[in-house]
Amino acid sequence: MLFEDDLEVVRSPRRYHFIEVTNLIDVMIILLIFLLTTTAFSKLGVPLNQPHSKYASKQAPLVLNIDVDKSGAVFHDAKQIQTEELRALVKEELEKNANTVLVLSTDKETQTQSLFDVLDACKDAGAEKFSFTSRKK
Repeated sequence: MLFEDDLEVVRSPRRYHFIEVTNLIDVMIILLIFLLTTTAFSKLGVPLNQPHSKYASKQAPLVLNIDVDKSGAVFHDAKQIQTEELRALVKEELEKNANTVLVLSTDKETQTQSLFDVLDACKDAGAEKFSFTSRKK
């Protein structure tokens, strides 16, 4: 039977290899800051697949944005609201400024009845100025 001592095996001490990651962490933090400061944040709201129009233009300054998704749900500032809440919201905005334009954003697949329900609720609240949004071709 042979033992390590008989073979005269010399064991060297284990070497530990370290990778210096401090610089890597610094670079990653700088890249993260750069990404966050240069990213163009899109409109906060409900993601809609809007129809196209070659006459699409910028919004008027005094607007109340209302989104209607393809299921017919109504949103204002990315918060879902019911018909009565919509009426109250429109009435309140019109009391603040009678020239407020209601900007309706719908999905391509929004049912017409859902759109007319929103229009009726807004008209009941006294709204007369409407605009519809689309994406430019």
